[in-house]
Amino acid sequence: MAELAPDAVVSKVKRGEKIDRADLSGINLANAVLEGASFRRCDMVGANLEGARLRNANLKSANLCEAFLSGADLRDANLDNADLEGANLQRTLLAGANLSRANLEGANLQGANLAGARLTHAQLDLANLGGADAAGAVLTHADLGECYLGGIKMMKSELTNANLSDSNLEDADFTGATLADAQLRAVKARGLKLVGAVLTKADLTKANLSGADLTNADLRNATLSEAKLEGANLTGAKVHGLLAKGAQINGIKADWLDNSPNADGSVRVPPTQIAALLSGTAPARSSAEDRGSRRYFGRGDVLRNASLQFDEGATVEIESLFEQCTIALGRGTELVIGSDGVLHGCQITGAGNITINGKFFEKTEGKTAGRAGIIGAHQLVVTSTGALVGAVQQHADLTRFAFEPGCQLRMKISTAGNGNGSKGKR
Repeated sequence: MAELAPDAVVSKVKRGEKIDRADLSGINLANAVLEGASFRRCDMVGANLEGARLRNANLKSANLCEAFLSGADLRDANLDNADLEGANLQRTLLAGANLSRANLEGANLQGANLAGARLTHAQLDLANLGGADAAGAVLTHADLGECYLGGIKMMKSELTNANLSDSNLEDADFTGATLADAQLRAVKARGLKLVGAVLTKADLTKANLSGADLTNADLRNATLSEAKLEGANLTGAKVHGLLAKGAQINGIKADWLDNSPNADGSVRVPPTQIAALLSGTAPARSSAEDRGSRRYFGRGDVLRNASLQFDEGATVEIESLFEQCTIALGRGTELVIGSDGVLHGCQITGAGNITINGKFFEKTEGKTAGRAGIIGAHQLVVTSTGALVGAVQQHADLTRFAFEPGCQLRMKISTAGNGNGSKGKR
C-alpha cells in the first residue's frame, strides 16, 4: 500500500518537492498533473497513472512493473533504467523520452508515440509495439526479440546491433533506418518497408521478406541464407558480399543491383544476372573488369541516328530514348533496356543477351525498313513491364526466349534465311 495519498503526492509536486524512493505501489494518480516531478527509485508497482501528465518527469530507476500508463504524457521524461515489465503503455506519449536500459519486457506499447525516444540497451523482448510511432528513435543494442512490431513506424531509426530475432515486422516501415550488425533471424516481415535502410552485416537468416520493399537498401555483407524473398523489390540494393544461400528468390523484383564494394554504383548487375548472383552461382569478376566493360545511358538522354558497337562480355544499360540507332552486340554482351528506356526505330544485331524492361519498336522506314529489329540474339527476355513491337530473327543455334506475364508483344519470329515466322500479341 502506498505510503502517501494521491492528494499528498500532487501537493508535493506543486510545491516542487521530490518524492524520491517513496513506496507508491498501487497508488491511483489517474489524470494527475505531475509535470517535472521527481520519482527517482520510487516503488510504483501496479500504480494507476492513466492519462497522467508526467512530461519532463524524472522516473529514473523507478519500479513501474504492471503499472497502468495508458494515454499518459511522458514526453521528454527520464525513465533510464526504469522497470516497466508488463506495464500498459497503450497510446502513451513517450516522444523524446529517455528509456535507456529500461526493462519493457512484455509491456504493451501498442499505438504509443516513441518518436525520437532513446532506448539504448533497453529490454523489449515479448513487448507489443504494434502500430507505434518510433520514427527517429535510438534503439542501439536494444533487445526486441519475439516482439510484435506489426505496422510500426521506424523511419530513420537507429538500431545498430539491435536484436529483433523471431519478431513480427509485417507491414512495418523502416525506411532509412540503420540496422547495421542487427540480428533479424527468422523475422516475419511480409510487406516490410526497408527503402534505403542500412543492413550491413545484418543477419536475416530464414527471415520472411516476401513482398518487402528493399529498394536502395544497403545489404553489403549481410546474411539472407534460407530467407524468403518472393515478390520482394531489391532494385538498386547494395549487395556486395551478401550471402543468400538457399534463399527463395522466385518472383523477385529488381531492375538492377549494386555489387560495388563501396556502394558507388560502379558495378551494376542487370536482371539477367541477379538470380545467379544471389544464389552464389555467378562467376567471379573483379570490380575493375566490371567498370571497364560497362556502359550506362541515363534517364533524360536522347541519342539519334547513332551506330554503337559493344565488345564481347560488355554490360550495357539503357534508360534513355534511342531513335533510329543501330546497336551491334558481341557474344555474351548483356543489353538491358531499363524501365524508362525506349528504343524507337532501332535495330540490334549480334549474339548478346537482351532484357527488355522498357520499350522496343523496330524500324518502319529507311534503308533497313522491313528487316528484323533484333537479329541473332542468344537470349531475349521481355519482363512484365516490357513491350516489344517488331520482328526477331533467331540466332543460328536458336534464340532462347522468356516472356513474363503482363508483357506486351506484337512480334514475328523467324530463323536466319527464313522470312516466315509466328506472330504473337500479349
